[in-house]
Amino acid sequence: MQGMFQGLKVLDLSTVLAGPLAGTFLAEGGARVLKIEPPTGDVTHTWKSSSENHVGTSAYYESANEGKEVFRVDLKTPQGQSWLKHELEDTDVLIQNMKWRDLQSMGLMPDALARDFPKLVHARLVGYEWDTDRLAYDVVVQAETGFMAMNGHAETPPCRLPVALMDILASHQLRCAVLTGLWKRAEGSGGCYAEVSLLGSGLTALANQGTAVLMNQARPQRMGSQHPHIAPYGDLLPTLDGDVVLAVGSDVQFLHLCEVLGLDELAHDAKYKDNTRRLEHRAQLMAVLSEASKSLSRPDLLKALHKAKVPAGAVFNVDEALNQPHVQEAYVVGKPGRRKLKTSAFQLHHLLP
Repeated sequence: MQGMFQGLKVLDLSTVLAGPLAGTFLAEGGARVLKIEPPTGDVTHTWKSSSENHVGTSAYYESANEGKEVFRVDLKTPQGQSWLKHELEDTDVLIQNMKWRDLQSMGLMPDALARDFPKLVHARLVGYEWDTDRLAYDVVVQAETGFMAMNGHAETPPCRLPVALMDILASHQLRCAVLTGLWKRAEGSGGCYAEVSLLGSGLTALANQGTAVLMNQARPQRMGSQHPHIAPYGDLLPTLDGDVVLAVGSDVQFLHLCEVLGLDELAHDAKYKDNTRRLEHRAQLMAVLSEASKSLSRPDLLKALHKAKVPAGAVFNVDEALNQPHVQEAYVVGKPGRRKLKTSAFQLHHLLP
């Protein structure tokens, strides 16, 4: 990513998470990103958890604003709008999530910007495309797209996902919109204006679950981590020092799982011979598998499963996941005390000279 967006100037007027993450993605690629906050600052400066005892801004804010030049400007004043117009003269990308009723007073009406700055790639985040002034927060959109209803266990109420997934999905849609706009501009078509909605980002991410509803009217049920169509997939095996999650997607993989656990005869039991029967007898199957795994160490079991080509992984805490050496090297930036996760998970390789 280093230097891929060198020479681009970006004005990031967005707040909270989705827009700022998109701006940080461009900053990581070498773009000059100016983060324009209201006089009171981005609201997430104050979103500190009870475990944050350091002086200064929050980890939430820091997670989405790495590598930016930060300014506080009142865009509702003549001075603020004059400053904005001056900066827009050589700006390539504008990202914002202002309410429709505020666009006029801030000088951000899309048609006016397109007329005055014809090369500008302008991306705006909204909550609901048909009600652009309605406030949209991640948990509400999780609820209204069906994610909460699917998340959790059958005996528990609907549950919020533990990260602001709708914001993160919308951030990726914003990046796609910006990159599409830059691509079309490079072809000579001028700038563009794009809107990305939180609701639309959540709905399109329903993927196979949403398509199953549309095709079969089959409402997804809360099943914890278990997969509704595959077993054992998402099921947990206990070990002496932590859980292992299974992702067994074929009969051959199930056979190898049984062999690793010393349960060769189980693979040939009529109740478990194929995926349909394993789904039907899932509870009984997992009881047998768990009895065999509970006396094993997690590293030894995982090593054996991986050698046998059985998809499985350790159920890490977040700190365990982030403290792995290869993770630290590939995905963590910053100095001690200000370490942050990168926003991009791909690496560009130049295969041609």
